[in-house]
Amino acid sequence: MLHTTKLSNFRRGWVLGLVLLPWPSGVATTGPAPSHSAGRITCEAAVQHPIQVRVEALDPIRRGATVRLRLTSSSRIGLAEAEARVVSTGGTTLVGRPRAGLGRMTPERSASTEFAVSLPARGERFLIEFRVEGEGPAGRIGRGASFNLLPDGPTAPARVVAGEGGRIIAEYPARRISR
Repeated sequence: MLHTTKLSNFRRGWVLGLVLLPWPSGVATTGPAPSHSAGRITCEAAVQHPIQVRVEALDPIRRGATVRLRLTSSSRIGLAEAEARVVSTGGTTLVGRPRAGLGRMTPERSASTEFAVSLPARGERFLIEFRVEGEGPAGRIGRGASFNLLPDGPTAPARVVAGEGGRIIAEYPARRISR
């Protein structure tokens, strides 16, 4: 939303006059002079969130079954009072607690907890969403994570590719889930 204020003709003249004044050449600016090269600016920073979260299924994913999900989290900064919680069950039924304490996390100490969901007898795909939070040096910090439960497996065939160090990886095409 744009905020507008009515200015009288007298004020409008002053504002316009101030904007059009030439900048004195001897006055220092707050930074280096801009470069007029035609090159592109490229960001080469490897910005990563300090909290990492991994979720894995501990049981076979079948319709009507209960599936235990292990959430493992690590942090590059110290986090006090860390906790994990289920934000959305994605059409499944939560079995047990919706949140779990992870305690104090440090770069040397990761934390794990388990949640369980019961899959309905019908449905193609269930997206379970989590959030890990803790008290960091600059205040509360959190990160979301999700796990896609496919009771029938992927519908598209896998493409096998070689990963780092010759490790075999099965790639599946993904599409956005409409809501």
